[in-house]
Amino acid sequence: MTGLRQDLDAISEILHETFKVEGFKRDYDATFAKVASILRRYGIEENPRNLRFRFILCMQEFFDGMPQDQWRVKDPAFVKQSEEFAISRFRDWVIEQVA
Repeated sequence: MTGLRQDLDAISEILHETFKVEGFKRDYDATFAKVASILRRYGIEENPRNLRFRFILCMQEFFDGMPQDQWRVKDPAFVKQSEEFAISRFRDWVIEQVA
């Protein structure tokens, strides 16, 4: 389990580093290629674009959980909260795939 926990932390760090970059400068292909290489250790063969889509679904879950008039997409704290939620859900998905 230590290996998985370390890999989950590595995935989280990769995603956090990506979100530190301005939106239009982010390299999502490279980000999810790194994630895909980690998942291969567990026999999970996923295309990086599919992983990116999976992450988008995790992000969408955050926004689906509240009325649209409560979205504060120009508030950095709100955006950070949505990113953290999506990373957490993505980690949960990885655990489900490994189990």
